[in-house]
Amino acid sequence: MDNRDSSILQTTLAKLHIPADFARYPAIAETEPETILRLERWKIQVLDVLSDLRAQLAQEQLLSLSEKAEVISTIAPWDGVAPWTLDSTREIAQNVLHLYEDPDPSLLEHILSTHVKPIFQANAHPSLNPSTGRILPRSAGGPSARLDYMEGQTWKSHPGTVYVVSWCVRHCTSAAYEKLWHLIIPPVMTLLDDYEAAYKLHGVQIVSDMLRTVPADLLRRTGVDGLLFTSLTTCLTYLHNPETPSLIRAAVPAAVSLVLLTAPAGSEKRFNQLCEILGEGIIGSIWVHATRESEAIEASVDTLPTVVRALDVGAVRYLKALVPQLVFPLQPASGNVATKRFQLSSLHALAAVIEVCAPRIHRWKGAILDGVLRLWVTLADTGVDDDDTRELKHACMGVCDCLLKACPAVANLEYARLLDVDKMMFGPLVRQSGKGD
Repeated sequence: MDNRDSSILQTTLAKLHIPADFARYPAIAETEPETILRLERWKIQVLDVLSDLRAQLAQEQLLSLSEKAEVISTIAPWDGVAPWTLDSTREIAQNVLHLYEDPDPSLLEHILSTHVKPIFQANAHPSLNPSTGRILPRSAGGPSARLDYMEGQTWKSHPGTVYVVSWCVRHCTSAAYEKLWHLIIPPVMTLLDDYEAAYKLHGVQIVSDMLRTVPADLLRRTGVDGLLFTSLTTCLTYLHNPETPSLIRAAVPAAVSLVLLTAPAGSEKRFNQLCEILGEGIIGSIWVHATRESEAIEASVDTLPTVVRALDVGAVRYLKALVPQLVFPLQPASGNVATKRFQLSSLHALAAVIEVCAPRIHRWKGAILDGVLRLWVTLADTGVDDDDTRELKHACMGVCDCLLKACPAVANLEYARLLDVDKMMFGPLVRQSGKGD
């Protein structure tokens, strides 16, 4: 690109730099109406600027490495859901970024070293060597390092940089991680260990993307596998925040993926870490300290099948906690405010628990059947036949089917008794037993 065209490009990109006030958007939404109005006007005006940029790039001009890096680092923040984006601006941004869908490692390195590292280096993570991306034997800065690290977080005045890190991680190949590790992991850990739940959520989402391609050996050699595990499980203690349900739904699968990637199958390490996620994270933290927050409990139940199936039969040690928690939302009782979605999630989790813990589930068949039957009768009594109700009924049937496979004797005992009591009512529920036809 010649100097004149380069100057035009730079001018266009400068107009797209996201105002720092967007970082405060949620906090000032009701207290600073004038600032919000200014930001909203800017957000609308940017649509024309993005359109101009797309037109400039469509002329197939040859951009230098640094120009490509600047385009990507400027446009990546528009490829997502954020206070500064609109559906229309997001669509244009995605069109522009599609031009760089398969970036060379050298381009990613330039973006990270020029547009990301300078922003985060003022708040270096105390547990990482910023030159190598390896874990330090002890925190840099001594015992108060973490407190110091939380002060003067200048990177938060660059609200779009989080999305640049995310874009780079999503486009980093497995082979490129070795070269880029020292540039990728410091900002990722800074986000993941931030004290604000919203930034932690960004960090978890980026880690989830990273775990799809990062080499397991690299995580182990640098010691970051343990650091990531601690940070992800710590997310399960960040309760009583608006982001808590989303944080739980993201952190649990990410932690499980990390364990399955870095801990050998059948090893004590894998078993212990999965137990920590389920026993200490979900049961010991969320279910103990967020009992009145149904959305957080529901989010944890959504993640249960993933953890239970990873832990396999080892999950039987938690049946005493799992079954009562999963059965409670199914029962009509005072204090039970479970939504149909929560009930459906509980049924899906219950089916997973029955399948995995089949050798010991016979001890809990009575409690499970009691909960499923109460829900089944309640649904029948309402007389409603909408999609949600049909889905719940189908899930109830699925639980009964799983219970039959785990405990075949229920066909001639519990299921047979139900059919004797009211075949029309319970026949469809236990149809898989062969008694309901």
